[in-house]
Amino acid sequence: MTEFQKTRDWLVTLAMTPGWWHYSREQAAQLENDPQAAGAWAGMREAVRTQLKAKGFRPPPAELEPLA
Repeated sequence: MTEFQKTRDWLVTLAMTPGWWHYSREQAAQLENDPQAAGAWAGMREAVRTQLKAKGFRPPPAELEPLA
């Protein structure tokens, strides 16, 4: 398993943990946008999204509200 896959799985687990969905999304975006990573994390947001969809996960309505 690659570091990309391990990180994706960790972010998926976090996203499915109540209260952690926003954090998981933000972490995936930060990894993708890290200029020092030289593209190593490109596609992380989509990879997490795909795994969550495959698991049938939908965040609770309260977590869909924008953060203040």
